[in-house]
Amino acid sequence: MRAQTLVDRENRLIAGLTAWVAAALSAEYAWLHARSTEALYGAMCGEGPLAHCAACYAAPMLALAGAGLLAPEGLRALRVVAGSAR
Repeated sequence: MRAQTLVDRENRLIAGLTAWVAAALSAEYAWLHARSTEALYGAMCGEGPLAHCAACYAAPMLALAGAGLLAPEGLRALRVVAGSAR
């Protein structure tokens, strides 16, 4: 059995969904880190002298990257539903 190569559309879908999963994991880690920082220091991550952790920056960036990768596929699906597919 030969492996089938992925087309550009499938690559974008895989990369976009992977970015959204990574964003969800980063957001969960950022939330847990903020709660533990609150318990230890009395201030959440990013408040006062405490700097934000990497997960605080990674979560929204990965979510935007996933949305940017999936937007063309969503627009293509809307055009098909509307009947104006190219």
